[in-house]
Amino acid sequence: MLWPLLLCGAVSLLVILRLLHTYGDRRRCAWYVQVAAVTSWYLPFTIVFILPFDFSSTLYRKCEHDCDEPAGYINDRFTRQLWWSLYWIMYLLTWLALPIMMSYVDSGAFSFKDRLRESAWSNLQFYGISGAVGLFVVGYIALTRNYFGADLVAFLMAAANFWGLFLVIIFMGFGLVSIPRKLWRRGDLRHELAKIESRAMAYKDRAYDSELELSDVVKETLLVSARVSQMDDLRGCVDQILECCPKTDSRAPTNNAALGSRIPTEITKGYLATLHNRVKQAVLKEERDRWRWSSSARRAFFLQDALASRENPNRQIESSLSPWCRWGMLRRSLFWWWYIILRPLACRALSLGAATLSAAILWSELTFNLTSPHLSIVHLFLRSMGLTYFAIELTSIVIIAYMCLCAYSSVMKLKIFNVYSLESHHHTNERSLLFCGAYLCRLMFPLCYNFLNMAGAGGSDDGDTATEFAKFMGQIDLVPVLGEQSNRAIPVLIMVPAALAFFNVHGRVMEYFSVGRIGAPGVRTTLMISMLVRM
Repeated sequence: MLWPLLLCGAVSLLVILRLLHTYGDRRRCAWYVQVAAVTSWYLPFTIVFILPFDFSSTLYRKCEHDCDEPAGYINDRFTRQLWWSLYWIMYLLTWLALPIMMSYVDSGAFSFKDRLRESAWSNLQFYGISGAVGLFVVGYIALTRNYFGADLVAFLMAAANFWGLFLVIIFMGFGLVSIPRKLWRRGDLRHELAKIESRAMAYKDRAYDSELELSDVVKETLLVSARVSQMDDLRGCVDQILECCPKTDSRAPTNNAALGSRIPTEITKGYLATLHNRVKQAVLKEERDRWRWSSSARRAFFLQDALASRENPNRQIESSLSPWCRWGMLRRSLFWWWYIILRPLACRALSLGAATLSAAILWSELTFNLTSPHLSIVHLFLRSMGLTYFAIELTSIVIIAYMCLCAYSSVMKLKIFNVYSLESHHHTNERSLLFCGAYLCRLMFPLCYNFLNMAGAGGSDDGDTATEFAKFMGQIDLVPVLGEQSNRAIPVLIMVPAALAFFNVHGRVMEYFSVGRIGAPGVRTTLMISMLVRM
């Protein structure tokens, strides 16, 4: 029956569309960016239901008794074709389509041809170096080990899976600790208020600096516009830049002589392309930083009023600020019950549930290699259900969904030099949406492989429990070093990022290497960012 598969797919699509609506801005994102973002975000979330259905369907096909067909049953041929299609679609997205598209949308060039040429050159700089090294390694292995055809494809799959599994362990290790902690602290209004107050001045300073930076780049554009006549061939490019410039009212004087010194004696199309990119980035940065400051201030004021209303005998949140002052009595009473009584209890309960799941997954990661006896909690829990397919599917969906939440949420929190970051309320730029999608695609198949290992069904030679996914990925098991050995050894390292997150080591390191300390990315920093993104 395909209706459970289609129903779960539709629900996942709605969730992804909601997430992209929260982060992205449809008015600014080109249609091809929206299509690429939806595809690269949606496909990694499909494992939440495809893998459990594959698992239960495999158990049903191997059942020797009179068993009822699972609700999510899918035949082996369709499942095999589905995994094959998903893998190679995401492989091409991750290593080819999305990197080119990220460079394309980041370009300040004015024509499709110029932007595509700049994007291709930017990617060739990376792939020219890494590709030469990769071809040497692949050629050496192919000649020394006689890897050709299917064996060579298996080696490439094993290499991609090795890197993806390494990323999964890092991101999921952080998420397994940070999510229960965040939920627990979410129920403490005083802690949330103190956290906002500690960041308030930094947000305000960034908003002010972004406003000045935008004012400077707009004034530089106006000076360039005054130097380019209406009859000049470059006038169309200048007009296109002016369309991106908002009206600014800087609160600090600007040294026009300093701005004029930045403008070359001969204005070229390359300089205008760089200026165009600077204007676009400055506009987005100013809007984002201004929103951070204003939303943090509003949230802090509301939390102060909520805490002050804790002892209110009327059990209502009292506030003189808009829009809370216009709320009716019933709404203020409902919000009082939610924020003062119910929200802390709900967050603490969710935190305890998440902590239990995290502990079970961490233990299973450390022990799934032990098979006599089996000590993996995930394996033991699924086996205790026998052939109750619905319970197996539901339990697998919950576990995989939580693993995805831990890994994917860590990806979404990445902030690389303040260039690639996800910001809510439509303040995420196009390249950040594509960057996040590329990383989600990298994590999908290693995450599936990792879950099946914990469930005791990760190998293609596991007999009755060998799923179609395991059979498809089983060709990488025979690859030396990168195959089965690394897939079983790397998960043990999950305790390293988990310990770093538990003791907040990564927070102190990231704070030390913050954007404010490093400053704006220059040429070398931009090249380094580009290399990190493609990896």
